Amino acid sequence: MKVLGFRGDPKAPRYAVVSEVAGGYTLINDISDNKLSVPAAIGEDADAERLEWLYREVLAIFDAHPGIEKVVIKQNDYTQSDTKAKRKSAHADAAVVLACAHRNVPVELKIYSSMQTTSKQTKEHAEGRVGKTDKYWDAKMADAVNAAWWGLRHP
Repeated sequence: MKVLGFRGDPKAPRYAVVSEVAGGYTLINDISDNKLSVPAAIGEDADAERLEWLYREVLAIFDAHPGIEKVVIKQNDYTQSDTKAKRKSAHADAAVVLACAHRNVPVELKIYSSMQTTSKQTKEHAEGRVGKTDKYWDAKMADAVNAAWWGLRHP
């Protein structure tokens, strides 16, 4: 089984493609693309253009990694002090959900407590469960890895 984990971010959403074979987990894109950097030509307030770009990027991920059976999005844990960045991340999540709908791929949205991790432990857990990327390893990438891992553990 293969699952796409996604973590929205206003400037560079992250994704992890993880497969499971005989109880072993493999991070398929550990040395390849995993960071979707928004093109400089798309301005900070060009929300529609940004969402269309991300939608197309997600479809390209599906094409590059055939056989993705599910997508799990690590969404923001909302608080009283939500920010513009969190709202833009939520927009990114919506673009992913739309791309999944158009490809008939089931999608789930999770927060830390539903993925058996915390913001402080996400990198440690991702490394221990699946592994880490060679480039751009940070908490957001770890969130994407943990989301994909959770999706494989709960088919």
